[in-house]
Amino acid sequence: MLKEPRSLQRNTSTVAIITRPPEIVALFNIPSGHPEMPFLRILFDSHPRPQLHPQGAAFIFFLDDEEGPVKYLSSLFQTDKSLVESRIWDASLLGQYTAHVLELNMTTQSDAARVFYHANIRILEEQANLRAATTRETTLSEENASLKRQMTVQQQRTDRAVAEEAASREELNRLRREVERLKRTTAHGQMLGTWVEPVAQSSGIPPRQSSSYVTPTHLRIGLIH
Repeated sequence: MLKEPRSLQRNTSTVAIITRPPEIVALFNIPSGHPEMPFLRILFDSHPRPQLHPQGAAFIFFLDDEEGPVKYLSSLFQTDKSLVESRIWDASLLGQYTAHVLELNMTTQSDAARVFYHANIRILEEQANLRAATTRETTLSEENASLKRQMTVQQQRTDRAVAEEAASREELNRLRREVERLKRTTAHGQMLGTWVEPVAQSSGIPPRQSSSYVTPTHLRIGLIH
């Protein structure tokens, strides 16, 4: 990627992601459009380096030095050959790394127009979905309001039915009390309207020839006289 950048597509940006635990390095190759320096090389180092950037991770720009990134990576990933060739598996891991090269796909004007049209179509679809959702929300709100009105009417009917039931029970209780009162009055009248035996007088005067049945009416008349 560094030695033969012209083999890549014209005006194409590339990046190489290099990992060797715990190191992560990204090397960018970006077209500059300048004839003397057609590509701009930038290296991202994830860890601090005492001699270069001791404060932490850093972006390093190599403006006119094609060999600069190679030297930096060689120094960074330098490992003792004896450790790499040793049979100690964790030590041999120090000499291993992975690299992934990613290339930016540059679109033509027709591709950009196609993407623009698809984006507009997507926007129109979303606007139509929004209008449909708004209409649906309005319909549901109206249905909800109608159900609330129906519930209010039903509650009023229920309240009236409860009130009528309470009034009917009160009337029934009043009628029961009236029946009990009439029963007591009738029983009292029957007790006053019983037959009595004529009382014999010792004076020898025959009793009066009157009815021996005494009624409440007779009593009232006797009291008046």
